Amino acid sequence: MADWRKYSDLNIGETFLASPPSYVVTPEVIAAYDEISTSSMTVSGGRTRGRGIASPMLAALYIRGAQNGLKGPPGGIHAKQHFTFLMPVVAGDELFTVLAIKEKFEKNGRNFLVCETETKNQRGDRVAVGRITSIWGKEA
Repeated sequence: MADWRKYSDLNIGETFLASPPSYVVTPEVIAAYDEISTSSMTVSGGRTRGRGIASPMLAALYIRGAQNGLKGPPGGIHAKQHFTFLMPVVAGDELFTVLAIKEKFEKNGRNFLVCETETKNQRGDRVAVGRITSIWGKEA
């Protein structure tokens, strides 16, 4: 028996994870992103670098737990994503992400999945929403 789910078993509207794992934003994570980033991203008109505000690119990390809840087979391909950032994430924030399946379709013989993510902080404030399109890994 495979450790992954079948595409045919995924349902539009299904959510992952009902009890999402938390991701704690530390000053070290913010500093590491500042160090490797060549851009000077802005949040609410101010630069993020060196201000204790997490780079919006941190979303790639904090949504991962919810994405892993899909339990797709190996070989999946991340096709595209779009995030809308609603408020700055700062050191000490604890983030929780839920992912919901919004669309399934086939194109060129491959199965596609469109999901939306919603991330909230420890106060229940929405900090980011995203839309991710991926190609489901081959099951056979």
